[in-house]
This record gives sequence, structure tokens and C-alpha cells, in this order.
Amino acid sequence: MFNEILATLLPVEKPLLGDRIQMMVDFLAPGIATLCWNSDNINAFISKAMKIVTEVDELVKKMKENVRKIIEMMEKWTKPLFERKNKAMLAEDVEQTHQALVGPRLEDIRNNGKEIHKLMKDTQDNIKPDKKSP
Repeated sequence: MFNEILATLLPVEKPLLGDRIQMMVDFLAPGIATLCWNSDNINAFISKAMKIVTEVDELVKKMKENVRKIIEMMEKWTKPLFERKNKAMLAEDVEQTHQALVGPRLEDIRNNGKEIHKLMKDTQDNIKPDKKSP
């Protein structure tokens, strides 16, 4: 899990979890450098290490899942709002068609925006970033 966390975090995500990553590195250092399977209290060390790494792993997965959901919602926005037909239409017909197509799409975008806000808030609540940091 530790290696996967480090391998999958994007450069923009690492600062958000920097303190947790450092905590993992600091805690795991004795396990890498000095401890072995016969060391005293090795089971306690492994349990604590698993707890720390699992918490960070779950946070990373939650954060990535929220980003995936946001991207999925926003990909729907890439379709044109209105497509022009090849045949000539009266101005009133164009206006009606425009209203019929654009209105529901704009409502979907507004609703998706609210959902995106909730997902961002969820991520923020879980990460608890320093609000004064860049």
C-alpha cells in the first residue's frame, strides 16, 4: 500500500498529504533499516504500521474516487449545447429548439456543480488541509 500511495499520487496531490506521507516514512524507517522478523515487539510494529498506512491509503482512494466522479460529470459537458441543422429554420423555431435543448443541459450542469461542490467538500473534510497554504 505504501508503494502504491507514493506511485499513484500526482504532484498536485502530494502537498495535500505531505504530513501524512512523512508520518508513514518516519514510522516505517526502523522497519526498513533495523527491525527484522525476530525483533522484539515486531507484531506491534507491524500492526501500527498497517494502521497508519491503511488510513492514508483509504484517504488517497477516497480522494481519487471523488476526482474520478467529478471528471465523469464534467465529461458530459463537452458535448455542444446546441447543434445547428443544415436546413433553414424560422427564428422562432430556432429559439424553441434552443430553449428545449439548452435549458435541461444548463440545469444538469447546475446540479452537477452542486454535486462537485459536495465531493470537494468531502475531500477537504477528509484531508483537512491548512487553509492558509497555497
